[in-house]
Amino acid sequence: MPLPLRNALAELACAALDDTDARAALAWLADPKGEPPAPAASRLVAAHLIDPGGTALLDVHTPWEATVRARAARALRAATAPRPAVGDDPVARTIGQAAALWGEGLFFEVHEILEAVWQRERGERRNGLQGVIQIAVAWHHLAHGNRRGARRLLREGRARLAAVPSDAVPGLDVAALLDATTAAEVALDDAATAPLPDPPPLVLRDASNGPSA
Repeated sequence: MPLPLRNALAELACAALDDTDARAALAWLADPKGEPPAPAASRLVAAHLIDPGGTALLDVHTPWEATVRARAARALRAATAPRPAVGDDPVARTIGQAAALWGEGLFFEVHEILEAVWQRERGERRNGLQGVIQIAVAWHHLAHGNRRGARRLLREGRARLAAVPSDAVPGLDVAALLDATTAAEVALDDAATAPLPDPPPLVLRDASNGPSA
């Protein structure tokens, strides 16, 4: 998709994690029938996806209509997925949201919401969050055929996570993510045709620091 369209959908997907109007906008994009409800329409117009009073995507977006529907459906599933308790820490809360997006393969959106908290952090938390972001972007690159970029980011992200304590990223089982991505790093270091494992899930920890997913 063109970058403006990708970014508009990503913004809706991230907003829908907390906002019912954004969820309604995604629901309409996933199954556009008639004019969207007013709150959803406002979000769609603001995102330059439809015209005011419109009942279809803007003409400029129609070549990617099938992709928009599929991506909106995935984002809606992420927004409505159950989230395990991960404590009151805002970073832990965002990690829970990231896990929902991650589970739907929305790695660009994972980058977007984690970067917002990463910018406010310092020290080991900041480094740990950057490691998770780099691993997510590695799979984003793989989805677009950029194996070289994925290899570099996966290696750097895993190195950052390995250098911080296992509890540096609240809500995340850092050790599980490192273990689950070992095979992918090996595969990317092998021949360009080596098959790659599927992206692993993010394993979360609940408020008592026990694994929750």
